[in-house]
Amino acid sequence: MPNEKDELPLKINAEGGLLVMGARGNRGGLGNFYTRSWRLVALDASTLKPLNVMWQYVGDKQSATGSEFFDVRPYEELIVWSGKKRITLNPSNIIGTSFALCAVLDSRAVHAWGHVDGGGTLPEPVREAHDVVELSAGMRAFAIRRAQGNVLAWGLQPSGTVPEDIAQLNTVVAVSGSTYVFVALLESRKLVAWGMPEMGGALPPEIADLTDIMQASGGQYGFAALRSTGNVVCWGYHDHSAQLPDDIALLTDITRLACSTHAFAVLSDNGQVRAWGHESLGGQVPSDIAALRDIVDLASNSSAFAACRSNGALVVWGHMPPMPEEIASRNDIVHVIGSGSGFVVLCGDGSVHAWATLPSDIVDIPPDIRQLRDIVAINANQDAVVALRSNGVAVAWGRENGGGDTSAVAHLLTDVRAVYGGGDTFVALRADRRVVAWGNADFGGNGEQKALYQLISYTKTPAS
Repeated sequence: MPNEKDELPLKINAEGGLLVMGARGNRGGLGNFYTRSWRLVALDASTLKPLNVMWQYVGDKQSATGSEFFDVRPYEELIVWSGKKRITLNPSNIIGTSFALCAVLDSRAVHAWGHVDGGGTLPEPVREAHDVVELSAGMRAFAIRRAQGNVLAWGLQPSGTVPEDIAQLNTVVAVSGSTYVFVALLESRKLVAWGMPEMGGALPPEIADLTDIMQASGGQYGFAALRSTGNVVCWGYHDHSAQLPDDIALLTDITRLACSTHAFAVLSDNGQVRAWGHESLGGQVPSDIAALRDIVDLASNSSAFAACRSNGALVVWGHMPPMPEEIASRNDIVHVIGSGSGFVVLCGDGSVHAWATLPSDIVDIPPDIRQLRDIVAINANQDAVVALRSNGVAVAWGRENGGGDTSAVAHLLTDVRAVYGGGDTFVALRADRRVVAWGNADFGGNGEQKALYQLISYTKTPAS
């Protein structure tokens, strides 16, 4: 990673004075069964300070105002504007399994690289697709949704092949990935699934018959789905969190789902969180946290949940050591994400902090990164973290061969707009349409991707 004294003067590539940064979201990938929100930020390109803008999905009648935006519809184009300054962001276009990486090109074709058994090689039907509108990932398989409403998958079995009856469908509107399973939502608001049956790949009849599903979220051993009634349902391996308690089953005000390895959590519209599953691994919410009514965001790692409060504070439960005072005392936390065994927080002053169940390399933030006050976005994989600065420079730390060492590509990690992750890799998408990957080379972290040069972009149109 570069030291500040080694950095060269940077040219910020942003026309019209509007700069938008941050990774767009996905419904499977990063961690494969962890939950996190996806935060975008708007900056004034001259001052690199937050800029209040309007955010609106293409085709939507409603817009939001602010310098930050949490991306809940990542597979739709997003318009960002302030006065005469205007940018349209492309839908989410890079994702990783634990062993490979995949990108949707501007042409709507896909390109994959990494380990062949993890989805790094495209089968012929996928290579021929040029109408991809959604990309999802599990641990060792990818799935794509096409504009015509059908799905294709590749990678390790059983989730790497779409069953014939599902492959014939042309009404799929969303695809969610978990570790061993994919779930597709149909226009009828029904679900279909494939993959390891005992881990959620076989839908119970009472869930398969539902016609009011809004979204699904997969954990390692099962799935939870949110209904239009505000109820939640779940299925999968019953010894690992798939048995829904009666009191939670009766709720009709759920707005958000979260999952870890052995537990699920839900957020209600009154700001209260509840959980079920393995009690010591996140399935039991402590009474002081259960009493809160100001939770606004949820994140998970393999064995715990973290929740942001509206006052900028953070709470956590599950298998985690006590929160360090440097984090517990903050009231300006703007984003939290999980790694395999820890959490990373971004604060309003542009600083980052982390803690984890030891041993974990993410807690050892290098001094030159710890002192930064211009970080605007964070991302994490299993054992490493990347931070994106307002000047477009990406820096990282954590397990060296898992994405924590940027020395081979540090000179390329400038003018970055977003950084995406696989299990042991990171991928930076630059403003000039170059793609740079690092981490485990066998799993796709092997430097600049020349095959993608000028074929993929963060924005559909430049700022104007």
